[in-house]
Amino acid sequence: MALGRAHDFVNLLALPACLYFVPKDFYLPFVGGYLLGTFLLSPDLDLPRSKPSKRWKAMRFIWKPYQALSKHRGASHIPILGTFLRLTYLLLMIMFFYFVLLGISSKFVPELGDMLLSFDPLELLSRLAEKEEVFYFALGVVLSEVFHVFLDLLTSWLKRFKI
Repeated sequence: MALGRAHDFVNLLALPACLYFVPKDFYLPFVGGYLLGTFLLSPDLDLPRSKPSKRWKAMRFIWKPYQALSKHRGASHIPILGTFLRLTYLLLMIMFFYFVLLGISSKFVPELGDMLLSFDPLELLSRLAEKEEVFYFALGVVLSEVFHVFLDLLTSWLKRFKI
């Protein structure tokens, strides 16, 4: 298994080659997704002491349930499925905190609660799903995962044959 530095290095090395296939209008969302996938949404989030987990600093507690439910190199290391699981999990956590904040603010700060009630997170998600930029952002996250998994497979194969 490759170390975190190797994953970061290989992913950054592959980024310019990936950009060759991305339309120039979508460089920014693609690179944003790719870097987010490389540094914060890596398949190694299933490990509590991994570099990506540590990069979440004070917010890494939100990944504890994910880590408890995941085994390393399980579903999180299956391209596309792993990305879908991590993004869905993160979205569910954001929604959870939104509703907690809504409940607390409605009781103690009604003005904030009213403002939060006027915001519809599902409508926002629906609008985002229609944007081409979101596709390229997700593609960046997926490709960063593909390179991560490929490097894991390659290093495992080399260790098996002691090359």
